[in-house]
Amino acid sequence: MFIHRKAELEKLNNSYSSVNSALDIVYGAKNIGKTALVNEFTKDKACIYFSSYEMIPSHFFTHMVNCISKYFYGTNTVGKPFNSFEEVILFLLDQEIKEKLILVLDDFQAILKTDKQALDTLCKYWKKELKKKNIHIIISTSLQFLEYQAKNEIEAFTNNIIKLEYLDFFALKEFFPNINKLDLLYIYSLLGTTPANLKYYNPKIDFTENIVNLFISSNAYLFDYGIKVLKNEIAEVGTYCSILQAIAKGNKKIGDIAKYLDVKSTYLTRYLLKLSDMMVIKKIIPLGEEKNKNSKYGRYEITDNTLIFWFLYIYPNLSLLQQNKLEEVSQIIQEEFIKKTVFQSYKKCIKEIILDKQESIFGYLPKAIAPWWDNSDNTIDIVAHNNKVITFVQILWEDKDIAKIAYGKLKNTSEKFETSLEKKYIIVTKSTFFNMK
Repeated sequence: MFIHRKAELEKLNNSYSSVNSALDIVYGAKNIGKTALVNEFTKDKACIYFSSYEMIPSHFFTHMVNCISKYFYGTNTVGKPFNSFEEVILFLLDQEIKEKLILVLDDFQAILKTDKQALDTLCKYWKKELKKKNIHIIISTSLQFLEYQAKNEIEAFTNNIIKLEYLDFFALKEFFPNINKLDLLYIYSLLGTTPANLKYYNPKIDFTENIVNLFISSNAYLFDYGIKVLKNEIAEVGTYCSILQAIAKGNKKIGDIAKYLDVKSTYLTRYLLKLSDMMVIKKIIPLGEEKNKNSKYGRYEITDNTLIFWFLYIYPNLSLLQQNKLEEVSQIIQEEFIKKTVFQSYKKCIKEIILDKQESIFGYLPKAIAPWWDNSDNTIDIVAHNNKVITFVQILWEDKDIAKIAYGKLKNTSEKFETSLEKKYIIVTKSTFFNMK
């Protein structure tokens, strides 16, 4: 099911329609929908698509050349091995391209594992000769692509650098038009908005039964989901799994993660950087610290709701599941799911809505908007301001009676935030959520 990517699709189509050759980069977290976007774009167009790289280097690059050979000559036997990405590019340059050809390099990080110079090679030949060919190259990757050595160089000649974000909560209505908002919130807490996972959810059966079928039965599609996501980029996943479990359990500061794992904070740095590069986690910076990416106040969040669920309930209970104690694990999930998982997803939804409707909610267009906290763990869900007004927002699951108490607490906490701007306050409750569209 292809939805909500019209702007990204339009960018790719504009590149393709250009009289010149084009090079686009599409990047985003694993399973976010990069392949679906590229497939939608390439349908009914001349295309060579590279996506399977699980082979030794000589076979890896020979396979790529064979695909090119089959497109141009109808045969996929070139008669000799090819051992580098450069040899693939040189073979491509020898071909006469009459109709504009789309060349998709899916999972480009896999090419970089085999040939570390692949990106530099592409940059070099693009500037020299490739851009003169009638070709549209699309690089797709699940790594923060622009962190590589050729960052400045590749930014200079790409047509588009497209980052795919997760779809918002309300996209679920297009997958499940007949499900009420509370049940959609449960699905969102379980699977986020990833089409690759949502397609396996069966709305005709009970939510608990879906959890069993998707995660905890012996042949469940998502039984080893966390391992699969990590092993796509990392050979040794043990430490990464432990870090993600710590974050899923609410340890979001590097010091808290280190304490939970009984290691030094400095030990974690390279692992957190790798997970950030994979877009498995993101570092949230409080208002006032936006320009300081190395802020000591940074907190880490897992970006994929399915991963959060997996590291909360599947990973720590693998031994029980391997002993076929499915009912015991199912009971743990039923006891903890709303308190530990649904509330956090609900807050995430409210933040999405507020960010989307900033001006109408605040009565002004904020210059800055972000969560805020200090080193004493005083926390406000959202703070927004312009040059005159600052608004403090607290998000509650409870309704009116608790909201009155929370309002007083929010005012007291806001005193910790130094400002001379006019203060306003908003309390968002569960009833507010169910009335939002």
